[in-house]
Amino acid sequence: MSKRTKKVGNTGWMGPRYGIRIRRRVLEIDRAREPDAACPKCSTVTVHRVASGVFECRRCGTKFASGAYLFTAAPPITRSEKDAAAVSATAND
Repeated sequence: MSKRTKKVGNTGWMGPRYGIRIRRRVLEIDRAREPDAACPKCSTVTVHRVASGVFECRRCGTKFASGAYLFTAAPPITRSEKDAAAVSATAND
């Protein structure tokens, strides 16, 4: 028996409803969500989505906030940014 949802994948249950543009967006998000992401803390590929915008590393248990569907790690804070934040904190006091 042939595969009936080769083009539409997980959005096959929608049938002709909702329009092709929305079904393609949903399919794109579903395919991008499948692989786990790398943890910024322990650098293993074990970060998975817990809730909308909340991701957790299965190995070290650290939780991260990111995009609603896809995990994008924040850029690391450099030493100069830490120094600038410390100087501005002391200047405000």
